[in-house]
Amino acid sequence: MSMVRGSYAQLMARGERKIFVQWNDMYQRDLEYPAVFNMETMTSAYEDELEFAGTGPTPLKFENSPVFYTALIQGGTIRAIPLTYSIAARASFELYDDDQYGIIKQIPKAFARSNRFTEEQVPWNLFNLGFSTIKSIDGVTLFSNVHPLLGGPAATNITPGAANVITTAGTYPNRPATDIDLSFAGIQLMTNQYERMPDGVGMPIVYKPKSLLIAPANRFLARELLGSPGKPGSATNDINSLLGEDLGYIVGHYLTADSPWFALCDKQYHHLKFKWRMKPVMDFDDDFDTGALKHKSTMRFAVVPANWVGVWGSNGP
Repeated sequence: MSMVRGSYAQLMARGERKIFVQWNDMYQRDLEYPAVFNMETMTSAYEDELEFAGTGPTPLKFENSPVFYTALIQGGTIRAIPLTYSIAARASFELYDDDQYGIIKQIPKAFARSNRFTEEQVPWNLFNLGFSTIKSIDGVTLFSNVHPLLGGPAATNITPGAANVITTAGTYPNRPATDIDLSFAGIQLMTNQYERMPDGVGMPIVYKPKSLLIAPANRFLARELLGSPGKPGSATNDINSLLGEDLGYIVGHYLTADSPWFALCDKQYHHLKFKWRMKPVMDFDDDFDTGALKHKSTMRFAVVPANWVGVWGSNGP
């Protein structure tokens, strides 16, 4: 398919005072996903992420009895495969030559805008689809209340207070058993689940939520919950105990629903990864027979939730 003069007749005539060119006159948002995802590069057709659990608590050894031997526990793998994203346009030689305003020559600028949207949209789908189709390294959805621990039921028997958090032995949640909306109670529940989080064999670890990730519609509520000196929604003089958690919030403009909300550690502690295989490349060519000019842009990247630890989500009420 080629763009031809008949479809863009006004570009042939002089006298247009102003042409509103959206890719020049409408500004896109700054990239948001790099604040959330760990940015990496890759140089091969795929990369595998592998998980190991360490050894459990050191047991008591009685006098003259043999030492207890244990072993490391190997978990599953998740593979990052870069996908290719490409877009192209073709314009007749006559259209390219007769365009009085240089609009057709700006096709690469339009492609840059298209690339920027795709580059942003794809990683956010880990959150948009994280309750349904996106899987973590353990084979269950990224946000689940039954993430299996590598140590099995023995692990949650070790974890202090696990019975107050888990729904199934040998698992740990990064989602409420019953989804809850963004609220004072919801943030308390999320914080408690972070506080009890164990490693794969059940020993407590330190993972502290740093930011709430919310849809634009919830930014005013987040501001009230995290910034009010008094307890939000209360007529008493109770202090807002959430202030001590030092939480911030990130507005995700590529989240597709308003109800879901998330809590993230500092990104150096979680494992959501964006891996560049090839940053956008622009190609140009012409057709010898017709003289048509062709433009193409191609990029390759992979987005992978290498592990669920350090991220938490609720699908709303």
